[in-house]
Amino acid sequence: WVLRGTESLQTLGGSGFLQEYPLEQYVRDAKIDTLYEGTTAIQGQDFFFRKIVKDQGTALGHLAGEIKGFIESEAGNGRLKNERELLATALDDANALVGLMINDLMSADASSGGDIRNVYKVALNTSRLLMALGDVVCGWLLLRGAEVAIAKLDGDPGKDKAFYEGKVAAARFFAANVLPKVSAERAIAESVDLSLMELDEASF
Repeated sequence: WVLRGTESLQTLGGSGFLQEYPLEQYVRDAKIDTLYEGTTAIQGQDFFFRKIVKDQGTALGHLAGEIKGFIESEAGNGRLKNERELLATALDDANALVGLMINDLMSADASSGGDIRNVYKVALNTSRLLMALGDVVCGWLLLRGAEVAIAKLDGDPGKDKAFYEGKVAAARFFAANVLPKVSAERAIAESVDLSLMELDEASF
């Protein structure tokens, strides 16, 4: 949300940093959230090791099921069909990313003949996983909101018509411009190797 907030703030130019606009407060509040409990990298490692692996993927699997159920639903009279397909692709790529990282973690078990260094591959992808899954969840929530907005527009939205149209437009924009990036993150994760970790410290 820090990145999204700073991008939104730029629409106001330098004036966006003035306290007359509430957006600057949102940006500051979002930024401090990344510092209260550690950096993004720390949060990514906590998310993977303590929220996914330790839980054996139970909560994540439940969430994925909720998203899949939404994708397969017929609500919205098919007007979000393309967006649902984009969300489905992003969800598949995110699930594949999780699977890749779990395989890398299992292959790092030295007691089973694995290479302990493979745990570095996991660590190199935890921030990527955190952001990718965040985009999938945001896309899902935006499309759920768009579905509600479409239902309202099919009725008599009255003075709120523009508001509901904005909800639909925002969801479609996010689906088309953000969700496809999850595929790229998966491809990058699949190409991660140990070359960076094998560099001598003097190289830095």
